[in-house]
Amino acid sequence: MATYRCTVPATPANELVVAQLDAEGRIAADHRRVADDLIHLTLTDAEIAVLEGLGLPVTRGDPLQVRDLRDDVGDAGGGGVDIVTGFVSAYLDGPGIAAAITALAAAHPTLCTLTTLPEATLGYDGGFAPAAGPASVQLLRITTTPASHAKPGFLLIGGTHAREWMNPLIAAEFASQLLNNYAPGSVDPGVQAINALVDGLDLLIVPVLNPDGLTYSIHDDAGWRKNRRSNGGGCFGVDNNRNYEVYFGGAGSSGLPCDETYRGAYAFSEAENRNIRFLLDEHPNVLVGVDLHSYGQQILRPNPMGGSFIASEPVSAADDAIYVGLESTLRTAIQTVNGLAYSLGSTSNHAGPSDEYMFFAHRVFGFNTECGLDFQPPWSDATGVIAEMTSGLRALAESTRTLALTTPTPLSVVQCIDRTGSMIAFGYEAPARQNAKRFIDLLSLGDSTAVVSFADPNPGVTPPADRAHVEAPLTLLDDPGDAASVQAAVDGITFGGWTPIGAGLQASGAQLAGIPAPRAVLLISDGFQNVDPTVASALTTLPAGLRVYTVALGPAADAPLLQSIATSTGGMFLNSPTALDLHLAYNDMRAGITDQGLVMNQVDSVPISDIPVEAGADELTVSVSTLEAKQSEVVLISPSGRPVSADDWGATVTRGEGYTNISVLRPAPGVWRLRRGERGSASAVAAFVRSPLRVRLSAPSFVEKGAPVTIGLRARFDKRVLRPPRLSIESVWQDRLALPEGLDPDRDAEKLQALLRQSRPRARRRIWEGPSATLPQGFSTVTIRADGRLPGGSPFVRVLRRTIQVP
Repeated sequence: MATYRCTVPATPANELVVAQLDAEGRIAADHRRVADDLIHLTLTDAEIAVLEGLGLPVTRGDPLQVRDLRDDVGDAGGGGVDIVTGFVSAYLDGPGIAAAITALAAAHPTLCTLTTLPEATLGYDGGFAPAAGPASVQLLRITTTPASHAKPGFLLIGGTHAREWMNPLIAAEFASQLLNNYAPGSVDPGVQAINALVDGLDLLIVPVLNPDGLTYSIHDDAGWRKNRRSNGGGCFGVDNNRNYEVYFGGAGSSGLPCDETYRGAYAFSEAENRNIRFLLDEHPNVLVGVDLHSYGQQILRPNPMGGSFIASEPVSAADDAIYVGLESTLRTAIQTVNGLAYSLGSTSNHAGPSDEYMFFAHRVFGFNTECGLDFQPPWSDATGVIAEMTSGLRALAESTRTLALTTPTPLSVVQCIDRTGSMIAFGYEAPARQNAKRFIDLLSLGDSTAVVSFADPNPGVTPPADRAHVEAPLTLLDDPGDAASVQAAVDGITFGGWTPIGAGLQASGAQLAGIPAPRAVLLISDGFQNVDPTVASALTTLPAGLRVYTVALGPAADAPLLQSIATSTGGMFLNSPTALDLHLAYNDMRAGITDQGLVMNQVDSVPISDIPVEAGADELTVSVSTLEAKQSEVVLISPSGRPVSADDWGATVTRGEGYTNISVLRPAPGVWRLRRGERGSASAVAAFVRSPLRVRLSAPSFVEKGAPVTIGLRARFDKRVLRPPRLSIESVWQDRLALPEGLDPDRDAEKLQALLRQSRPRARRRIWEGPSATLPQGFSTVTIRADGRLPGGSPFVRVLRRTIQVP
């Protein structure tokens, strides 16, 4: 079947028909352009028949010809390295590119490794006998640290579509420029730029993804686009750039095996696509990826506004801003060579392309580039396209090396810790220290934190100003050692005395005076205010807008007072009946203070937990904590099954006394798994997601006895309002400890401990049948799980908890 360069009159009706046929996958018109009142397309005989059958006049131009029938394809015997004029001097087939890359890697063994991706192709079946049979798909990895994934990764893919002969050469030329120009110690600015890329990046280059198709196009059918799968009935090939799982089967692809855009029987049906999935699974450090295509002089990528078949995609404003910067860098560097300004666009007109898979499945800023104005231009024209594209790729790689990702707004938070004698009596001293230190480890570099404690160790004698101690002043966490110094201050707290909650509030507010938002106080207490200053007077001294988050520890704390503090300042209150509940409460407070979402917050002892992470997340943080000083090994496993390593780019693993925190930047969406050895003692397990998704809870702090409590949620992704999520709600009512008249927890510790040994606090759990329920008198902690959908349809989960009082 022949393939021709064609034109169709560019009337509005004709343009609409061509666009519709492209969307239906009946023709591959993604490379069309309009010039001189004509639509320029490259069409097979079958595609021409489709257009003519609908009444469109098609003018056939020159046919695409195999390499051996042309005299304008360069020196076919070439292949030597020449940095000034290019890596190769002719169009090469699959074996030719493989040989050139093998020679290049052999010449630079200390800078690169050449491997083959796991799956061989189905095999070349054309008339060029030396290439018969399955082919390996090469991966050239350029890095000075091959044992590590700590550096940012840059992925380049060539040869996806067989008839686009320039793209494997662009990949080979790019690799050649890096390896042959690398010269540590050079004072030449151009060489220094190359050195920075080789030293600072993990460069992953797949020169030819579809070697069978490339070889078939070179030798047998110049217009061949797909791979060489036999589909039966005389139909061959799957379009590898319609076979990825994201939006698989949508518009711009075809389900008919003979069509040029046939997507395959199912997503990842093809070995070539599975190889890219494997590569991205095994290299979580890849931040930017380019799949080289031709033609059209375009730079394409996922877009918040979607495309012709999907109206909206979960591309956040922050990610879109990064995309804009990257594509601008690429476009400008291309333009500096030949003066050509590539246009910008969206790949969301075609379902199943590589860049949307990269971005939505792996959080990689993926691009499809459409270079040049022909699939197989004369070699004299191809060299200019190769030069402009390698210029763009070098600039894009440099932007990858220095990429500034979305980071949380720095916050300032003071932990205000009750250090009275009742904390020892109730058994909260150790959990309070442990969670205070865990909270510090969960803050980000750039945050600031302080620790204040309050107690009156000598009632009637201690001056009011000394009833709160600044254990650690507000400290900027810009170095890992800063957190250690604040944690040491937590270890240095001495417990004992009566409860001046007001003094703690005053001292905490003073630490945050003049500090810009966001800022907050996290206050934990197990007792009753029994020493001046009063809470009411202390609240008047707090900086305007300062939110106070409070936790009532144990069954005897003054929960109504602590709840009123949180409510009056716009903070959040939680009741914590047990020591392990404090771990959960700290997780809730951390989520509220940092404005991150919780997708899990529970106590369990199972060895494996599933953690759902939505598309578009900027960071996943998992925290596992237990009451025991020692903890079994904790391993976080990606959706692909790869364990997270502390050596991975963007990964942080922090271990403390009885806890492990693991953070991953730009986590892949899907179900992550947390493995914790064998079933053992109960642990608090939390998973936080920093994301453009915001889920806001509407719930009362208290209701009158007998009145129903109604829960409401609102969800949005950036500024886009989402459909209300589905809610699953349960509440736990916890009995309060009735203290005998005259018993003060701080003054009568021995009597309190005896009372605790005799008491049997009751708890009552209830599963709600809808968003409303009536709660028993006292305090109930309500847990809400929200299941919803983002723009584009991908799922999300959020877990929220609130304590509600029925007086």
